Amino acid sequence: MKVLFVSSTPFLMEPLGVLMLIGACRRAGHDTRLAILRRHRVGRMAAAFRPDVVAYSTSTADLAMFRAADREILAAAKEWPKPPFRVMGGPHPTFSPNVLEEMGLDAICQGDGDEALPELLARLEAGASFDDIPNLVPRGAKEPVKRVLSHDLDRFPFPERAAFYEAMPYCRTSGLRSFITGRGCPYNCSYCFNHAFNRMFKQCGPVLRRRSVDNVLDEIDQVRREFPPLRLVRFADDTFAHRVDDWLVEFAEKYPRRIGVPFYCLMRSNTLTEETARLLAGAGCQSIGMSVESGDETLRNVVLRRNLTDKLVRESFAIAEKYHITTYACTMLGIPGGTLEDDFQSLDFVRDLRPSAPIFALCTPYTGTDIWRECVKKGWLPESGAKSARFHEATELSCFTPREREVQLRACYLGPLYTMAPGWAAPVVRAMIRGPFPVTLARYLGHTYTAYRISTRIFPQAIPWTPMAFIRIGLDSVRFLL
Repeated sequence: MKVLFVSSTPFLMEPLGVLMLIGACRRAGHDTRLAILRRHRVGRMAAAFRPDVVAYSTSTADLAMFRAADREILAAAKEWPKPPFRVMGGPHPTFSPNVLEEMGLDAICQGDGDEALPELLARLEAGASFDDIPNLVPRGAKEPVKRVLSHDLDRFPFPERAAFYEAMPYCRTSGLRSFITGRGCPYNCSYCFNHAFNRMFKQCGPVLRRRSVDNVLDEIDQVRREFPPLRLVRFADDTFAHRVDDWLVEFAEKYPRRIGVPFYCLMRSNTLTEETARLLAGAGCQSIGMSVESGDETLRNVVLRRNLTDKLVRESFAIAEKYHITTYACTMLGIPGGTLEDDFQSLDFVRDLRPSAPIFALCTPYTGTDIWRECVKKGWLPESGAKSARFHEATELSCFTPREREVQLRACYLGPLYTMAPGWAAPVVRAMIRGPFPVTLARYLGHTYTAYRISTRIFPQAIPWTPMAFIRIGLDSVRFLL
């Protein structure tokens, strides 16, 4: 069958989940194409390819763009003998299944789709019923879907990176390549989908699942051979190391010998201990992402449920500095129940931490999360959720005044400048945040600076060697942040 995959615009990384599914479909003999939103004219691409199936991989933040792409595809399909079968997977349909009826889709996939999608294609090809495929919810389904988790991750094909570089060829000139070593997150942060995912799949076995070290290294070896240059490895796991265990010890021993390329990974303040930092640094860890989320302990631990004390956060950033690991740190502003002074406290807290690349985002209560339920309960959001779900747009929470929303937005954009400014300049930037200062100018100034800090401090090897590719990837970086 002919399958058109539609993915959102990536930022310095391959859309690994989509590429894994493309790999599974190509292994089963299906013809696939990949369309990137804001990069391709999806309707025109669909008209030329005439897919039997359109597979969307959707996050809540990008839903509006997927709706527009879906309208383009349906308009093109009016001239076809029959419309394509439209299925949506990813975080949004998993936690907001009403999108199935809202968009008139044929099915949604909730959770892992590695086995569900190839099985669906086989059933469609055979003209057979697909009502009983685990994790797949057909339109009009009467029975609850059977839920399963994939545990033997080594048996799945590697992500089909060729499809990505066919869609965005200039990205291949970047020295950054992304990988994932496992799935699942055990933490209970109120704003993240993982706690909802864990509840949905609690009867399906361990939520934390990991590929073998050798399987991960085999993939990196393959990518180095087939898709050079490889100058920096990015591990995309929610948390790369939870503790010092046999897997991490084996990885730290084998990675330098077999790969020997610097890498980036995501950590939490409670998992970056002296021992994990020593192992990571010895293996070649160059940089980490480690979120702060709030400079106020009550907001961080009661509202967001991070369970990280100020002392622990400070110690973790000091440990990273001790082992010469640069830090990319995200902090939320506009947290429900917080104040503008809480936001400025967060700016000052991050300024004291001195991460290598700070970034600030407005708290966005996604539908289906616990923080969204609390906001609806308190009347700060309608039950339908916010109209916009992008974390760099003004909050729609009614607990903030219009002026507070404007200041939060400037703080979001100019926060990185404030936290990195020398002592004499910090009061000037703080006054700019307080206003009046044009929000549009703050937006472009802040995002350009943020892209610069990330590219030079966190992913320096990702900078392409050709001027044209450098410009295009730079523009994509700013576009992603916008």
